Amino acid sequence: MVSIRKIVPTVIVLPIVVSVGLTGWLSFRSTQQSVNELVTRLGEEISDRVETEVKSYVTAPHLFHQMTLASVGAGELNLDNFTELQPYFWYHSTITDSWDYIYYANQQGDILGVQNDANSKSLLVIKDPTTAQVRETYELNDRGDRLGLISQSPSDPRVRPWYQKAVEVGEPTWSSVYFDVFNSVLTITAITPVYQNGNQLQGVLAVDISLTHLSEWLRELTISPTAEVFIVDRAGEIVATSAAEDPFVMENDEPQRRAAIASTNPIIQATAQEVMERFSSFEGINRETTLKFNLDGKSQLVIVNPIEDERRLDWWIVAVVPEADFMGPVQAQTRVTIILLAIALVVAIFLGIAIARWLIRPILRLSAAAQDIEAEHFKPENLADVTRRNDEVGQLARVFQDMASRIYAREQGMKQQLQQLKSESDKAKKAIMLSQLTESDYLQELLVRSRKARSKADKYQHINLADLLRKVSYFQNFSDAEIQKLIDLGYRKILYPLEFVCREDEPGDAFYIILEGTVEIYVEKIDKFLTKLGSGAFFGELSLLLGIPRTATVRTCEDTVLFVLDREGLQKLLRNYQDMAEQIAEALHEHKAELESRKELLQKMGLLDDEDSFDRNPMTWIKNRMATLFGLQSTHS
Repeated sequence: MVSIRKIVPTVIVLPIVVSVGLTGWLSFRSTQQSVNELVTRLGEEISDRVETEVKSYVTAPHLFHQMTLASVGAGELNLDNFTELQPYFWYHSTITDSWDYIYYANQQGDILGVQNDANSKSLLVIKDPTTAQVRETYELNDRGDRLGLISQSPSDPRVRPWYQKAVEVGEPTWSSVYFDVFNSVLTITAITPVYQNGNQLQGVLAVDISLTHLSEWLRELTISPTAEVFIVDRAGEIVATSAAEDPFVMENDEPQRRAAIASTNPIIQATAQEVMERFSSFEGINRETTLKFNLDGKSQLVIVNPIEDERRLDWWIVAVVPEADFMGPVQAQTRVTIILLAIALVVAIFLGIAIARWLIRPILRLSAAAQDIEAEHFKPENLADVTRRNDEVGQLARVFQDMASRIYAREQGMKQQLQQLKSESDKAKKAIMLSQLTESDYLQELLVRSRKARSKADKYQHINLADLLRKVSYFQNFSDAEIQKLIDLGYRKILYPLEFVCREDEPGDAFYIILEGTVEIYVEKIDKFLTKLGSGAFFGELSLLLGIPRTATVRTCEDTVLFVLDREGLQKLLRNYQDMAEQIAEALHEHKAELESRKELLQKMGLLDDEDSFDRNPMTWIKNRMATLFGLQSTHS
């Protein structure tokens, strides 16, 4: 039974706890969702800004190629006139510092280019018939004039990858990202094939742009304290990164591109691994994708945005924003909120318990009064302070006090009446018992039954077992030695009337021979009487032979003496006395119908190995099984 002193405080306090807890949780969840949305929008905005910057950065060299081809088409510029082409290239190289090299190579293997080295010096690279087919490098002054020869080297631009790719593609495109040994930076080349007369290749225009400027721009991008942005190509190798690391590594004094999964920055490395696990490679991402993963227990938001152009640029921008960068203030505010809610909760619980105690105190007094009535020591004056109240509880207490006084008085009267009735009842019972005991016929019957039971038991205990066995027709001609061997195989069992020898569905583990008395055999489940057996009869052989549960119940009709053989004892008896085996086999004819009804059970137990023989003659089958089971000579002729 639920106590009111527990229910009332619970009903008052539980809604307060639930409402305060739910309010705090909803407040935290709402703030967290707002932060998640903010982080997502910030990541998308960063990705869009980087995409705009990258496209602007890589579009300029191709615009230069279009402008150059337009000048050639208008007859304002001749690409094969290197004297005219040199100041044109030099002028445009001074406009921006992101173009490291502007050059042109024709089908004859000639090349002209203006290059800016790491020291901000302008260099002229030229190879034409005047240089004896050797590429010469000159330093240029601030007006674009040659100052002096720096180096000479054999060269054929037509075998270079950028030239061959332009010829292969046949339209403006990009080279692969590579390491520029001259300036020690990652570089990509904007290349455009030049055709004359519609489809005859004249040469290739090219501009090398340094990717270092993209990394510098990413590092200056204001995001959050630990956010990172990096750009990778199709192979997952870094093109530019906001991390303070080079996008290449030195292996055996040779520069090698750095893969994102080999980054020294843990956020970039973990992000690349997460993308590889989910998509196998960056090539599996063909649209803007948002994903989350945990790094050292902190949630990371990742925005992956493919960036492509019509010139086969194929990069991915990856922005990683840790939620912790924005959740710090939220968590601090949440801690303050939790403290305030905890204080409010404690105060509310204290007040709730106080109010509950004030409400239930008079009710508990009424409950105590009810217990006093039950314990038979009720005193009306114990409710005096409650009955003086002027509210509903006081009114209830006054009614209860009056009712309790009447009930208490009535119970006392009923108690006295019950005691009187009990006393009279006890006297009546004693009189009846005394009357029964004084009847001589009843006592005499008890004495007679007691003597008879004792004399029977003593008689059976002292009768020689050998003499009992010789009364059975099977053993009349046994010698004393044979009788003793038989006694060694089993044991005597004495039962009184209506005792069960065995019951149906019990394991068949014994064979019984009746030496004295009678038993009845019947089926309990259907309440069907089968037969009654007397001295010299036997039973239990069917279950023991087949290894199945008892098929019927056996109960004594009078004082009965049985000789009991277990499986091993029966086996020895049948081996030594074939006549006994034959008599048991003949007795099995009485079980023919029962055997046929047990066919399904024999099949389930795996005992029916020769079903045809069983169907033809169940008794022949059981005789052969007995011979096989106990090692006897077959009784089947």
